Amino acid sequence: MIIDFHTHYYPDDLAYRALHGVDDVCEGDNDGTYRGLKKAMQKAGVDRAVVLAVCNRPEHEDKINSFILGCADEAIIPFFSVHPYSENAPELVRKYAGLGVKGIKLHPNMQQFRLGDERFPPFCRAIRETGIIALFHCGKPGRTPTSFDVYPSDFLPLMDILDPERTVLAHTGGYGVSDSELDVLRAMNVYTDLSLASSQFTPDRMKSILESIPADRLLFGSDAPWRDISASLDFIRASCRDDTALQLLLHINAEKLLGLNG
Repeated sequence: MIIDFHTHYYPDDLAYRALHGVDDVCEGDNDGTYRGLKKAMQKAGVDRAVVLAVCNRPEHEDKINSFILGCADEAIIPFFSVHPYSENAPELVRKYAGLGVKGIKLHPNMQQFRLGDERFPPFCRAIRETGIIALFHCGKPGRTPTSFDVYPSDFLPLMDILDPERTVLAHTGGYGVSDSELDVLRAMNVYTDLSLASSQFTPDRMKSILESIPADRLLFGSDAPWRDISASLDFIRASCRDDTALQLLLHINAEKLLGLNG
């Protein structure tokens, strides 16, 4: 069993623009569509994938979530999106959580919100009250830093509101993460996905990081279609020589977090 905890796909008519409209490189042969993701999953031997949506603007939830939640494929596990600055944002969280969706994706850079905004704590309380998973993009949105970049230390003031057992800080604590921020991540009882790891760490550095973060807090992720799933798997397998830890990060932790074991 392999679960990719960090993927995306887009409507057929928007996929090309989505992939070429951000400041990042797009690797692999995934075209950014549902079919492209399924093909990449099959090639890599991935059984299930968490697919993440991002509501870029307040009050655009209906259109974005109706698309991402409309997939009837059991191999796809969609996370919804709500903009924290939308009117009645906490109620929107409760609405989508009430539909049985397992998690929400938040992207401070693309959504342009601040963790310290006074509107954010009520939003976080709604997330915790509903028991859903909160997955946050961390670090740069691409090759260029922005004023909205967040790293593990930025979440510390919120950890008395967010449930660490239901929080995922993506990209090993952030695309462009520093050694000091990795130290903070190690001390937090949150999950982290390993998407984009090959873009910022050598195999030896990744090996050291994997050995220093509790194995039961690691999740495999590729960030497909931005990165190739097969290549991402190869990188993690080359970096993690402990089979017990490898099985935890490839599927056991994700199964527990997503409640897939009944």
